[in-house]
Amino acid sequence: MQKILGNIKSYLEKFKEIYGVETVILTQKDGFPISIVGVWLSEEEVFGVCSSSSAIYAAAQQLSGGQLNYLFIEGTRVNMMISPLQDLQEFCFTIVTKPKVNLGAIFLRIREDFFNLRNMLLKLSDIKPPLRNFTEEEIRSILKTFSVRPGEEEFNEIRHEMFELSDGLFEKIRNKLRELLTLIQDIEMISLIYEGGYSLLTLSRTAEFCETSSEDVLAYSLADTAARLMWITKKTMVKQITCDCNRFMYFIYDLKGCVLVIKITKKKAKLGFLRLVINSYIDKIKATLLEGKVKTAILPKISSIEKLQLAL
Repeated sequence: MQKILGNIKSYLEKFKEIYGVETVILTQKDGFPISIVGVWLSEEEVFGVCSSSSAIYAAAQQLSGGQLNYLFIEGTRVNMMISPLQDLQEFCFTIVTKPKVNLGAIFLRIREDFFNLRNMLLKLSDIKPPLRNFTEEEIRSILKTFSVRPGEEEFNEIRHEMFELSDGLFEKIRNKLRELLTLIQDIEMISLIYEGGYSLLTLSRTAEFCETSSEDVLAYSLADTAARLMWITKKTMVKQITCDCNRFMYFIYDLKGCVLVIKITKKKAKLGFLRLVINSYIDKIKATLLEGKVKTAILPKISSIEKLQLAL
């Protein structure tokens, strides 16, 4: 087993040699790290990144219908690419890069090494994950981390971020989304999703509806987990998430209280053009949402779930 893990690490080190690449991670589908090349501050950070990236990978696979090519998360201080290995759904491959790098050049450089890593893992047909698992001592140690620290059993208040949209503000957002739908012919669907995955508005070329779909929930879950992952990694915010599938691309934006999801058919539209146009509309939609933002509500300490429900 140690020889296998050593061979895997030697492949990952080749990716680390590419300019702009900071960290390379190979995890099991359940989020347990198999091998990591890069510098981390603590073991907790390693487990946090691996489990979060695997959760994002699982959500993206469901969103894409099992046809995910790669997922790219852009942050203010770091970028992250998460990718499946063809014919190896048991593994999740993640690269962390510097924010201002030539992504196209990185894709070209990793193509051959990525193919070689996949072939090496395919040859291990008699060995399937979990290649790593937890000992009883490790399990006890993990469970201890869920213990509430002394003196922190009670919370004196609950903070809840809220905003409300008047009919006028809602109409402004709807009009901006319709303009975007008209301007970019390859857009199939646009959804504005509230915290928790509840749809505020979904527009397509033939319909408008507010019912929450499984696609909305998956997209929100993906965006929420990505935000946590980027904060764990570099204490940075997410600017944009690109989910590349066989026939579609999803552009996902965190709008501070809402998530905007744009589903685009992969035809002739250039990625650079799409990003340029969409980002100009994102700024306008953010400004409109900001007009409807309400100050943080502070709910008093509640002694029972029944009183909490009454208070809400």
